[in-house]
Amino acid sequence: MQEEIYKTKSAQIAQCSHTDSFLLKFDQEEISFKLCDLFTFRKKIMTLDMVELFDSSAPDVEVFHLPHCDRFLVLNIHEILQFRELLNGTFDTLALNSSIQKILRKNVFNF
Repeated sequence: MQEEIYKTKSAQIAQCSHTDSFLLKFDQEEISFKLCDLFTFRKKIMTLDMVELFDSSAPDVEVFHLPHCDRFLVLNIHEILQFRELLNGTFDTLALNSSIQKILRKNVFNF
């Protein structure tokens, strides 16, 4: 069963409870990540120096090797910004869900 965690205009991340993985749907592709791989991918996207990318005379694309397979994503500046929004929203949603679960567990067992 897949549950959508966060969605933007161009991409979506869902969680699959059967495989304990996260599914990235982007550009008509579905890429599966384990949680640690998703953290690694997020770190690559978030640590990218956008000012350097804007200022460079090189093409405005960046190539990202996916940490768990032999695939690459080639993203332009606009797509990188969209991925930052997607990943921030995903991890914010996961953190909120974790906080809610802690509160519910605490309240249920403190009757």
